[in-house]
Amino acid sequence: MKNILAVSICISLVMALGNLAIDAEEQITLRLSDWHLTEGVWNKPLKEAMDLFQQQHPSIKVILEPVTYAEKETKYLQGFEQHTAPDILRLHAFSLPLFSGKGYTLDLTPFLEKEGAAFLEPWYPLTLDLMKFEGKMHAMPGDYMVMILLYNTELFKAAGLDPLKPPKTWDEFLDYAQKLTRDTNGDGRIDQWGFGTVGAKDPGFTLRFSSFLWSFGGDYLTPDLKHSALDSLEAKAAFTFFVELHTKHKVVPPGVTSMTPQEVRTQMAQQKVAMILSSGWGVPLIDSLNPDLKAPDVLNAAPIPIKTEPMTTVWLSSWVISAQTQHPEEAWELVKFVTTKEMELNWFVNTGVTSSRKDVSEVAPEILNDKFASVIASQLPYGKVEPQIQAWPEIIDTFTSSLQQAILGMKTPETALAEAHDHINAILAR
Repeated sequence: MKNILAVSICISLVMALGNLAIDAEEQITLRLSDWHLTEGVWNKPLKEAMDLFQQQHPSIKVILEPVTYAEKETKYLQGFEQHTAPDILRLHAFSLPLFSGKGYTLDLTPFLEKEGAAFLEPWYPLTLDLMKFEGKMHAMPGDYMVMILLYNTELFKAAGLDPLKPPKTWDEFLDYAQKLTRDTNGDGRIDQWGFGTVGAKDPGFTLRFSSFLWSFGGDYLTPDLKHSALDSLEAKAAFTFFVELHTKHKVVPPGVTSMTPQEVRTQMAQQKVAMILSSGWGVPLIDSLNPDLKAPDVLNAAPIPIKTEPMTTVWLSSWVISAQTQHPEEAWELVKFVTTKEMELNWFVNTGVTSSRKDVSEVAPEILNDKFASVIASQLPYGKVEPQIQAWPEIIDTFTSSLQQAILGMKTPETALAEAHDHINAILAR
């Protein structure tokens, strides 16, 4: 099913979606913002979807507003403060408490009640729970995935490693990374590294590092979310292991503290790194960066390596309606449209992301037969969610600063982590 939008158009012609009594001559405008608009692989399907929506709703005009993944929270907060925020925006689930706590997200309860009790049944319960603020739904779930290990099978073969036997433990991972860190052209300088990772202050950093921390048995915060848990032996071991990939074992390219997710994907596209942590979006984006690599064929996927137990990081996006919108009913129609079964399958077919809808992720042959999506689906039971508290952005910013200082040699891992622990406790004590 290559063109799911064509199928969706046919289906839409017989569905009663036009439940808005709006005069077509009185066209209103909705502004929709999404970081995916900055990514080539997403840009086309999003624009095609909006064209379809506007065909079905001729009295609504949709303006698309791109924003970078790293800047979205800052820009959206500024927009809300200045009453210039878009009508609809896509956020990472962990950002929701920050925006909902400030009153910036619209309570969707009235719309959901009109849709009926069965409307939300197709979604995974966890994804719905993460959309709630003070017991009310303030967003609709979008992409639902977990982090996995992506690796280059050709580079495995060149290093004498069996591409059918990816590393299962972090000890094996380090051994593989060392063997994959090589001087490939014989000039005496390393030009290929075993592992590429995000080290910049970027939301993508937490997605990657958390898989290390949790699989080592550590955590950022205590179960009640009131204190730092970074003083545990498990957290110290994970922090040190991650830092020493750079400082001691040198299996990561230089400049990691400035590396963003797209820059790491570029390293893999250029075959500068053999392994990265990613998810469903990774292969299509890498393929778009270097079609000659033939990423869908050359790359393979495996679960995150284990230290004490299988564990990985949940990725969940959300569709939010601004509490400041002048057109809440029309905005709901658009959010409802982009989260339909047809559109959720369309996002997978075109971009590789799996859905928060069970009736898509658990049954669609396109997902079940995909070598990458099937690994992601198998690891969903081991997924863990970042803390859903308003202070989380400040906490992870503090943590990232400390880790960067350790990587750069400004402080020992022990000192850097201890300072992060104290600073986070101070944040939580306010």
